[in-house]
Amino acid sequence: MDIVNEPGTVARLLSDRRYVVPRVPGGTAVGLEWLRATVARFSTGTAHRRRRAAVAAILRELDPEELRERARQAEGEPATLVVRVLASALDLRVDPGDVVAVAQYYQPHTGASEEADEAVRRLVTACGGRADERAAALIGVLVQACEATALLVSRCRAAARGRRGSAEDVVAHVLRADPPVRATRRVGRDGVEVLVDLAAADLPFGAGVHACPGRGHAVAVACGAVERLWEEGR
Repeated sequence: MDIVNEPGTVARLLSDRRYVVPRVPGGTAVGLEWLRATVARFSTGTAHRRRRAAVAAILRELDPEELRERARQAEGEPATLVVRVLASALDLRVDPGDVVAVAQYYQPHTGASEEADEAVRRLVTACGGRADERAAALIGVLVQACEATALLVSRCRAAARGRRGSAEDVVAHVLRADPPVRATRRVGRDGVEVLVDLAAADLPFGAGVHACPGRGHAVAVACGAVERLWEEGR
């Protein structure tokens, strides 16, 4: 697979509508394939715009400062911490273990898992019981936070140990030096898939129509986790 890592080329490619996210197979039965085929992350065109708008509406329900305070008060491993913070703010009663199980197989190239399929079905029930785009958007928000924000929290905690300053400075440092999402994939009109190096272009949240809409929320959660670490004297 070709790798695109020249910063200017990366930025242009991500904003070029001729390059799209790789297609995912649809699934009628509720499970991992259904989720991938129904979230904004792996959609293009009209479907992507509609599904991204649903994600944006969910994120508007979440006050980043409230998330920061929830994270400052939370305990536990990064993945379950992040899920509990977001789920409680959205008033969702989900099992963090289900979100972790789905996150492990969320990317299309990671294959299939009966455990993840079952977890998706339980998450649909927790998100209202209807296998629709609203439920997929809610699950997507939780899974992508479990996948990327949790790694950001983990790296920020490590970077913050033994140092002082502002939590924002710690998070900004990690996003520059060791971002949790280092690359993404796109497919050109010729059908050739390329690996796009986000880290090389200093674009930790991507760019273009698929840029992460939850940047402020992720940073807020990571800041709260760092502040909790410092309050504990570590």
